[in-house]
Amino acid sequence: MFRHLIRTYAAPALVLALVAGCHTQDIGQVGERPREAITFAARAKYPGPGQESPKVKAVALTDPDTKELTIYNVGDTAIASTAVWVNGAFVRQIGPISPKSHVTIKWVELLEAGPSAKSLSELERTVQKVELQTADGMFAVQGPVVR
Repeated sequence: MFRHLIRTYAAPALVLALVAGCHTQDIGQVGERPREAITFAARAKYPGPGQESPKVKAVALTDPDTKELTIYNVGDTAIASTAVWVNGAFVRQIGPISPKSHVTIKWVELLEAGPSAKSLSELERTVQKVELQTADGMFAVQGPVVR
Protein backbone atom coordinates (compact mmCIF):
# COMPACT_ATOMS: atom_id res chain seq x y z
CA MET A 1 0.00 0.00 0.00
CA PHE A 2 2.74 2.43 0.98
CA ARG A 3 4.71 1.73 -2.22
CA HIS A 4 1.57 2.29 -4.26
CA LEU A 5 1.10 5.72 -2.66
CA ILE A 6 4.71 6.66 -3.36
CA ARG A 7 4.44 5.60 -6.99
CA THR A 8 1.09 7.30 -7.42
CA TYR A 9 1.72 10.61 -5.68
CA ALA A 10 5.26 11.17 -4.43
CA ALA A 11 7.24 10.24 -7.55
CA PRO A 12 5.21 12.45 -9.93
CA ALA A 13 5.30 15.28 -7.38
CA LEU A 14 9.10 15.03 -7.20
CA VAL A 15 9.45 15.13 -10.97
CA LEU A 16 7.06 18.10 -11.15
CA ALA A 17 9.02 19.93 -8.44
CA LEU A 18 12.31 19.33 -10.26
CA VAL A 19 10.92 20.59 -13.55
CA ALA A 20 9.11 23.50 -11.92
CA GLY A 21 12.30 24.38 -10.08
CA CYS A 22 14.10 24.94 -13.36
CA HIS A 23 13.97 28.65 -14.08
CA THR A 24 15.57 28.63 -17.51
CA GLN A 25 13.56 30.51 -20.09
CA ASP A 26 13.37 27.58 -22.49
CA ILE A 27 13.88 24.09 -21.14
CA GLY A 28 15.12 23.00 -24.59
CA GLN A 29 18.17 25.23 -24.18
CA VAL A 30 19.49 22.95 -21.43
CA GLY A 31 20.54 20.35 -24.02
CA GLU A 32 19.28 17.36 -25.92
CA ARG A 33 17.82 15.72 -22.79
CA PRO A 34 16.72 18.63 -20.59
CA ARG A 35 14.84 16.67 -17.94
CA GLU A 36 17.78 14.31 -17.47
CA ALA A 37 20.15 17.29 -17.18
CA ILE A 38 17.91 19.02 -14.64
CA THR A 39 17.57 15.84 -12.58
CA PHE A 40 21.34 15.28 -12.66
CA ALA A 41 22.01 18.84 -11.47
CA ALA A 42 19.32 18.65 -8.79
CA ARG A 43 20.92 15.52 -7.31
CA ALA A 44 24.54 16.63 -7.76
CA LYS A 45 26.74 17.58 -4.83
CA TYR A 46 30.10 19.24 -5.35
CA PRO A 47 32.70 16.61 -4.39
CA GLY A 48 35.38 19.14 -3.43
CA PRO A 49 38.29 20.88 -5.13
CA GLY A 50 39.99 19.14 -8.04
CA GLN A 51 43.56 17.98 -7.85
CA GLU A 52 46.35 18.29 -10.40
CA SER A 53 47.12 14.99 -12.12
CA PRO A 54 49.37 13.87 -14.96
CA LYS A 55 46.51 11.55 -16.05
CA VAL A 56 44.15 14.45 -16.78
CA LYS A 57 45.65 17.03 -19.10
CA ALA A 58 42.93 19.47 -20.04
CA VAL A 59 42.67 23.17 -20.87
CA ALA A 60 39.51 25.29 -20.73
CA LEU A 61 38.67 28.21 -23.01
CA THR A 62 35.67 30.40 -22.38
CA ASP A 63 34.00 32.81 -24.76
CA PRO A 64 31.82 35.44 -23.02
CA ASP A 65 30.43 36.65 -26.37
CA THR A 66 29.04 33.28 -27.48
CA LYS A 67 28.63 32.12 -23.84
CA GLU A 68 30.43 28.84 -24.49
CA LEU A 69 33.01 26.81 -22.61
CA THR A 70 35.36 24.51 -24.52
CA ILE A 71 37.48 21.91 -22.76
CA TYR A 72 40.42 20.47 -24.71
CA ASN A 73 42.02 17.16 -23.83
CA VAL A 74 45.67 17.84 -24.67
CA GLY A 75 46.80 14.44 -23.39
CA ASP A 76 47.44 11.18 -25.22
CA THR A 77 44.72 9.22 -23.40
CA ALA A 78 40.98 9.68 -23.12
CA ILE A 79 39.59 11.45 -20.06
CA ALA A 80 36.79 9.29 -18.68
CA SER A 81 34.87 12.27 -17.38
CA THR A 82 31.34 12.00 -16.06
CA ALA A 83 30.71 15.68 -15.32
CA VAL A 84 32.21 19.13 -15.68
CA TRP A 85 32.00 21.52 -12.72
CA VAL A 86 32.28 25.30 -13.10
CA ASN A 87 33.03 27.55 -10.14
CA GLY A 88 32.30 24.64 -7.81
CA ALA A 89 28.57 25.28 -8.21
CA PHE A 90 27.46 24.61 -11.79
CA VAL A 91 27.48 21.15 -13.31
CA ARG A 92 26.89 19.43 -16.64
CA GLN A 93 26.98 15.70 -17.25
CA ILE A 94 29.38 14.82 -20.07
CA GLY A 95 30.96 11.73 -21.56
CA PRO A 96 34.60 10.84 -22.12
CA ILE A 97 36.83 13.29 -23.97
CA SER A 98 39.02 11.59 -26.58
CA PRO A 99 42.74 12.40 -26.80
CA LYS A 100 43.52 15.59 -28.73
CA SER A 101 39.79 16.33 -28.84
CA HIS A 102 37.41 18.73 -27.13
CA VAL A 103 33.90 19.22 -25.80
CA THR A 104 31.96 22.48 -26.06
CA ILE A 105 29.27 23.38 -23.55
CA LYS A 106 26.91 26.34 -23.69
CA TRP A 107 26.68 28.36 -20.47
CA VAL A 108 22.92 27.78 -20.43
CA GLU A 109 23.64 24.02 -20.16
CA LEU A 110 25.64 24.51 -16.96
CA LEU A 111 23.08 24.18 -14.19
CA GLU A 112 23.45 25.14 -10.56
CA ALA A 113 23.72 22.00 -8.42
CA GLY A 114 20.76 21.55 -6.09
CA PRO A 115 17.05 22.18 -6.40
CA SER A 116 17.11 25.55 -8.20
CA ALA A 117 18.66 24.32 -11.49
CA LYS A 118 19.31 27.87 -12.67
CA SER A 119 21.88 28.16 -15.43
CA LEU A 120 25.23 29.96 -15.39
CA SER A 121 23.99 32.38 -18.04
CA GLU A 122 20.68 33.01 -16.28
CA LEU A 123 22.52 34.00 -13.10
CA GLU A 124 24.89 36.12 -15.21
CA ARG A 125 28.02 34.51 -13.82
CA THR A 126 31.34 34.07 -15.57
CA VAL A 127 33.55 31.00 -15.71
CA GLN A 128 36.26 31.29 -13.04
CA LYS A 129 37.24 27.65 -12.37
CA VAL A 130 36.73 24.44 -14.34
CA GLU A 131 37.06 20.88 -13.01
CA LEU A 132 36.38 17.45 -14.43
CA GLN A 133 34.76 14.73 -12.35
CA THR A 134 35.67 11.12 -13.13
CA ALA A 135 35.19 7.82 -11.36
CA ASP A 136 38.70 8.41 -9.91
CA GLY A 137 37.81 11.81 -8.41
CA MET A 138 37.91 15.51 -9.25
CA PHE A 139 40.64 16.96 -11.44
CA ALA A 140 41.64 20.55 -12.05
CA VAL A 141 41.56 21.90 -15.58
CA GLN A 142 44.05 24.55 -16.67
CA GLY A 143 42.48 27.93 -17.28
CA PRO A 144 39.97 29.11 -18.12
CA VAL A 145 41.46 31.32 -20.78
CA VAL A 146 39.11 33.98 -22.20
CA ARG A 147 38.95 34.04 -26.01
